[in-house]
Amino acid sequence: MASAAALVFGVSANSMAQSEQHAQHGVAAGQTAQAGHAGHDMPGHEMMQSMQAMHQKMSSMQMSGNHDHDFATMMRSHHQAGIDMAKAQLKHGKDPQMQAMAKKIISDQTKEIKKLDQWLAKHPAPAK
Repeated sequence: MASAAALVFGVSANSMAQSEQHAQHGVAAGQTAQAGHAGHDMPGHEMMQSMQAMHQKMSSMQMSGNHDHDFATMMRSHHQAGIDMAKAQLKHGKDPQMQAMAKKIISDQTKEIKKLDQWLAKHPAPAK
């Protein structure tokens, strides 16, 4: 439960910090995707896109009030972002150790997502 709360608050704080950083660099909070599009060939862009998508999805999630369900839902998004970043590493990275780690992350987190999906299928969100 503490982990889920820390994750939620960490995502919110990180999202606000990113908005402030973008504003300081002359990019308003709503323009981050447009600004990033101009440099879509820059190294790391795919990883930043996956992180931004995860932060957006997680910060806009409606909490069900059931900590177990909320944790599983948020962790699913977190793991998917890890997979997306690992795929970008395989596509662009060169270091054999990082390539191996990316493959392991994809394998491990795919299994975790499957477990989370199975749990979520058996435990739907409570009706509000």
